[in-house]
Amino acid sequence: MKLSQKAKKKLIIVGISVVAALSVTLVLGVKYNISILSGIADVVTYPFKEGIHFLTNQVKEVGDYFVNVDNLIKENEELKMQNDRLVYQNTMLTQYKGENESLKELLLLKQRYEEYPTVGANVIAKDTSNWYKSFNIDKGLIHSIKEDDVLLSDGGLVGHVTKVNPLSSVALSIIDDRSSISVKVVRTGDTGILRGDVELGSQGLCKLEIDVESEIVKGDQIITSHLSDIYPPGIPIGTVDEVTTGKNGLTQYAYIKPFVDFKHLESVLIISTDDEE
Repeated sequence: MKLSQKAKKKLIIVGISVVAALSVTLVLGVKYNISILSGIADVVTYPFKEGIHFLTNQVKEVGDYFVNVDNLIKENEELKMQNDRLVYQNTMLTQYKGENESLKELLLLKQRYEEYPTVGANVIAKDTSNWYKSFNIDKGLIHSIKEDDVLLSDGGLVGHVTKVNPLSSVALSIIDDRSSISVKVVRTGDTGILRGDVELGSQGLCKLEIDVESEIVKGDQIITSHLSDIYPPGIPIGTVDEVTTGKNGLTQYAYIKPFVDFKHLESVLIISTDDEE
């Protein structure tokens, strides 16, 4: 049954009156500490108090969260900076270690060939390839450098000087296809001709031509022989990486991996084998 408009107005007035009376009761109970009224006030206001407490805690947690996030961002930035410093320091230490080892190798080579006049030099330019097949060094005529002076690095043979200028010189490495050297297999005593090769040179390798009856195998060490016109005997060159037989069946070839890193060559030791020295 629907209420009339007049009845609805009466209910609204009654409701407002009840709410007003309840509000006055709550205020009086709290103000004058009337137990029953205070209890009613507590029951009525409890949800509001809990709601305010909950919202206060939520606001505090959100505030704490953003503070923690800000602290974490700062800590992360500091850790990143520390990591960058450590990476830089480690890189520098690695570089110094590499340079130190390179200098040690040159010193050992100098001591090994101390009967020959020696001088250190830096590589200042190279050909257009990624490998140091031919290159320039910062020593020349004023440093008593001569053509065919021998170059060593990394405990092994690099090549020899082909042209001398007043302040610099041009060198040819053993991986260049114009290079040809008489060499010896340490284990067997067999001799052969080590040549640079266009394709193998791009891999930092050389090609050794040797008698088919030689028992050369992978891992054998190769050195300069006493038959070489330019190089003193016994200079380490590298090791055998692979052995193949020639098409004619009378010759076999070995791919030689040099001791020298021809892709990252930076310095060399020059030894002069001139009889007049």
